[in-house]
Amino acid sequence: MDIPELGPLTPQKSNVITRAIGRLLLFVFRWQVTGKVHNAPKFVMVWAPHTSYWDFFIAHASRLAVGFKSSWLFAIRQAMGPVRVILQRLGGIPIDRSTSHNVVSQIVETFNASDSLLLAISPEGAQGKVDKWKTGFWYIAVQAGVPVQLVSLDYEKRVTECGPVIELSDDIDADMKRIQNYFKGIKAKNPEKFGGEYL
Repeated sequence: MDIPELGPLTPQKSNVITRAIGRLLLFVFRWQVTGKVHNAPKFVMVWAPHTSYWDFFIAHASRLAVGFKSSWLFAIRQAMGPVRVILQRLGGIPIDRSTSHNVVSQIVETFNASDSLLLAISPEGAQGKVDKWKTGFWYIAVQAGVPVQLVSLDYEKRVTECGPVIELSDDIDADMKRIQNYFKGIKAKNPEKFGGEYL
């Protein structure tokens, strides 16, 4: 199995065992990983489509196989005590929706305080079909001054593709159209659920 190698700057957390587990899972799923994970200490990874629970397993098998370290968001009120500790050790970043600080500000502060951080986000925000993609990732990336890498899960080709890296502009509409255009030809697990503005 041909697995992309990571550059020295990309956040990494793996060993022989975790990489072997990831590659075994990809073999079982008859899945591949193509392209290159961005070689930078801090960036946002935007992945789509997200129409099934299978996306979670495919994405994590791909992450394990390649060996990069990614973080994701969870609400503090949904995970307290030991559960919160476990989620943080797995890469979760707790966010507090009850304070005056909004989520974007909290994550930008986390980026600014970190030497390295790869934040993985699905802009659809849910497995069901959405009318409009969430744009929080755009505001996070722009305010933190980090690029965005697009990653697709294509069920027709059975491939996780590490796609282009985009330096965002100050025009959110133009950037969102550019980002969503990349995902237009991707076959979701449940194609009828894949949509949203510009798609």
